[in-house]
Amino acid sequence: MRTVTTDCLVIGGGLAGLIAAREAVRAGMRATLLYDGAGASPWVHGINIPVHPEDSVESFLMDTLASGQGVSDPALAEALCNDAPAMKSEIERLGLAFNREGDGYQLLRPLGASYPRVMSVGNDTGAAVLAALRVEMKGKLDERPGVRAVRLLSENGAVHGAQAFDRHTGEWLTVAASATVLACGGFCGIYPFSTNKRDSGGDGVAMAFQAGAALRDMEFIQFEPSGAVWPEALRGTSIITTMFFEGAVLRNRSGERFMLRYGPEGERVGKDVLSMRIAAEVGAGQGTAYGGVYFDATAMGREELTRLYPSYLKRYQDVGIDLAREWVELAPVPHTSLGGVCIDAHGATTVRGLFACGEVIGGLHGANRIGGSAGLETLVFGRRAGRAAAAYAAAAMGRGGEENGAPAQPAPQGEVLADGVVKVPGADISDGNGDPPVLARIRKTLGEALQNSAGVLRERAGLENALRTLGRAREALSVLTGGSAREAFRRDRLQNDLTAALLVCTAALAREDSLGCHIRSDFPIQNPKPYRVTLSQGEDRAVAVRREPLGRPSTGGCQAQ
Repeated sequence: MRTVTTDCLVIGGGLAGLIAAREAVRAGMRATLLYDGAGASPWVHGINIPVHPEDSVESFLMDTLASGQGVSDPALAEALCNDAPAMKSEIERLGLAFNREGDGYQLLRPLGASYPRVMSVGNDTGAAVLAALRVEMKGKLDERPGVRAVRLLSENGAVHGAQAFDRHTGEWLTVAASATVLACGGFCGIYPFSTNKRDSGGDGVAMAFQAGAALRDMEFIQFEPSGAVWPEALRGTSIITTMFFEGAVLRNRSGERFMLRYGPEGERVGKDVLSMRIAAEVGAGQGTAYGGVYFDATAMGREELTRLYPSYLKRYQDVGIDLAREWVELAPVPHTSLGGVCIDAHGATTVRGLFACGEVIGGLHGANRIGGSAGLETLVFGRRAGRAAAAYAAAAMGRGGEENGAPAQPAPQGEVLADGVVKVPGADISDGNGDPPVLARIRKTLGEALQNSAGVLRERAGLENALRTLGRAREALSVLTGGSAREAFRRDRLQNDLTAALLVCTAALAREDSLGCHIRSDFPIQNPKPYRVTLSQGEDRAVAVRREPLGRPSTGGCQAQ
């Protein structure tokens, strides 16, 4: 097993990871970037910046806190909104230009916003910023594409790096670091049907939890109300909900614009409400052939669709569907994990040496997220976490001793052989053909448990059954042996995803009310005494659950270092 030593280890190659690594390099640190894809970053359409003449940072903050429904950490929300104007300048300094309309900027209004606020670079802001950052950082980073971290290395209550697997060479790698930044995205990829890409999974929250970090808000998963269910080629892709402010509407199988039953605002409500209403419509037998509802953008007209949303128009044209003339089938689909690792406003977690940014964090969005804030979050907290990690690394190296980046020994469940194969007692994963069908069966069990019990609508019996099912799956996985380094890696990946699923269901069971995007059919109203759910590792390595009353300073149990 090879060992690499660095000052700052950044795990994740999306916007949050690249920004964090850039800040570490700017501070004079050696930075190593591990990534197995770019997560959701290439599909960021635009980001919230309050530049509208009637808008302001204060208005943006009020919208963010209102959307969070009392669960957002005000310190994190303030950091997001206060730093937004600076992110506009950062992007322009990269040589990128925001879309303009006449003398002003072209702005889209996301659900939950008081004013049009989403600024875009073309139709692919995330991809454009990623490309520009890669050009800027070329040759300045120790970049390791195709290398995925599966376990943090910790000793004496501090994180000192990570154990990772190199997909290209098939080898395990130990990265020793003075400071480690988790920027590996959200966990919605653990669901069998989501908008997330192949590289998304539960590694981030699982690694943090196993290293002793506190997590919060794991029950809050934002279901994108406009995820494609047909045609198969587009399944899981989503249509931006700003279109509801420009004439797009939803219809049930009878063609009725059913959202008008709930109020004159129709579809112009929060994503949490929209997802709940769509799920109810489908449950009442008014769903379409593929289990969704119809999205009708024909009133917008071809000219408007071409001007504002050419990428969506083309996406459907490529499969023979004309958005300007035809309805398409959509349904709520897991999109953004709002819960995750507890951090302070500078990205520090509750474990020394560990920082986090981007979708892997919890506490920013609370019970619901405004459209356009996910991309902004990666930039704001990537910058903050990168700077804080660099400062911590510099101080740690100056002090010397146990915090000088010396690695703890990797601790897989068993002996690590010279070739990187992990051997543990129990049954062999391989069936003799190099294919691990038992892992596929366990993953299918995981997916079914989440889809059946931790979807838009939840209730106690289903969540308890899911926890039993996931617990049995974890036990079955724990006795398997990796016949090769790659099989051991796939097992560890699955173990992380199972851990994330257990955390989600545990938090969802603990929240006995309905709030934002967490809907309990057996507790349909909000608890009059608001609280947050925080998870941590107990003495027996089980999940310790705390329901923390709100109304006191919101950093509560998430104060770091």
